Amino acid sequence: MAAVPHIVADISANGFGHIAQMAPILHKLAENLEIQITLRTEVKAEICHEFFKIPFQFGPPPPDPNMRMKGPLDVDIDGLFVDYKNLVSRWDEVVLRDAEILKRLNADIVLTNISVVSIASASRAKIPAVAICSLNWADVFATYCGSDGAARIIFQQLTEVYNMATEFIQLTPHMKMDWLTSARTVGPVARQGKDHRNELEDLKPAKNYAIASMGGIPGAHDVMPLPRLDNVLWIVPADWEVVRDDWLSRANINISFLDLIRSADLLVTKAGYGSVTECAINSTRIIYTERTDWCENVMLEAWMADNCTSCKVDRQTMQCGNYGREVVELLKQPVQPPMKATGSLEAAQILLNLI
Repeated sequence: MAAVPHIVADISANGFGHIAQMAPILHKLAENLEIQITLRTEVKAEICHEFFKIPFQFGPPPPDPNMRMKGPLDVDIDGLFVDYKNLVSRWDEVVLRDAEILKRLNADIVLTNISVVSIASASRAKIPAVAICSLNWADVFATYCGSDGAARIIFQQLTEVYNMATEFIQLTPHMKMDWLTSARTVGPVARQGKDHRNELEDLKPAKNYAIASMGGIPGAHDVMPLPRLDNVLWIVPADWEVVRDDWLSRANINISFLDLIRSADLLVTKAGYGSVTECAINSTRIIYTERTDWCENVMLEAWMADNCTSCKVDRQTMQCGNYGREVVELLKQPVQPPMKATGSLEAAQILLNLI
């Protein structure tokens, strides 16, 4: 191992949840060890710099397909199948090319959240590979495309490669993944924000601040109806052009999204790992709807019941903006005390023993 270990971190660009999981772990690792980081992702550079406050450089993105979506709540199932069918049909070529890239980068270890090709490429290049995530693309693929018939070959390929990883670190709350042969569970991973409530009140005074956001998935920032409520000011995405008098655009706020979660009373969103755990650690209420047939739904909702002040509304209610009563009722409830996000330190300790 090099005097300064070179970590290649491959991060899915399917929303911002994957980078939100990896950044705190690498921050904890950097507190205990001098490391060099090469980030391989299709997440935009400005977003990467928002999440990572430690030095890193960019490398070419890993060749895994990103999830095709029809907006923030619906998976493009046909597109998902075609993407993985094409990947598997070119598997040896894709893996060999990516293995050569890892060799040229002189990687000492590959951390992936949660590119399956990265594991195969690292194995081909004889580099340790650690998968880190609350889910995996094999089970996601099977959820939508099945695991029989033409999909069976693809599903088997994905599960076999995930089992090639040196370790699979599962972040709580996580999918069952009982087919993994080498997996370790750690606690939740989430970032804690800073309270800027006074700055919000200086910009536009209100009794309650509610954030509207569907995350980083394409189509997520389409304008959605928001109920007009007494004593509630909505903080809305910067690219919403028409702004009501009970809205405050993020274009006019010099506060990071994480700090807004810490400062606001409530987040309206889709259920995803990052939004759920960050509301828990920042003691922020959450009103959520679920992505259609998303394989994390059940475990996220069970975990929220114990760790969040939360309320679920069905998709139609969310899309029509008819959840004003739920907002009012949730704001009356005392918020859960902050959750302790122990997963970053626990995952970093596992990695320290591998580097």
